[in-house]
Amino acid sequence: MPQLRTLAAVTAVILSAAPLLAQGGLPGGSRDPITGPVATVIVPAATATGVDGALSALTEPLAPTVEGAAVGVRRSAPAPAPSPAPRRVDTKGNRAMMIVGGAALLVGAVIGGDAGTIIMVGGGVVGLYGLYKFLQ
Repeated sequence: MPQLRTLAAVTAVILSAAPLLAQGGLPGGSRDPITGPVATVIVPAATATGVDGALSALTEPLAPTVEGAAVGVRRSAPAPAPSPAPRRVDTKGNRAMMIVGGAALLVGAVIGGDAGTIIMVGGGVVGLYGLYKFLQ
């Protein structure tokens, strides 16, 4: 149990000191011209066996790197061969069915009555089927 407490204490010190080290403090506790005195943070070396694994996880640099400064999309692997272009389907018939269906809706509205309603329902069905086939 004491090793667990030691591990927790050292981990807390490392995790709290890492952001301070990443700020790029001046060496030797010197004075920053803008913010004033800068304290140097010293992280004690760990001697417990369980803490060595926690310290080895911090081997990556915390500061920005040249590789990380690249902006945009970077290719990490060779690009696969391009796929063939999709086959273009002729949609003239589908567009014609939508136009005829819309025209039937207008004609049915002008006619009115039971006959106009039947023409409007038929035109709506034809227009919706043309839209369905167009969107396929």
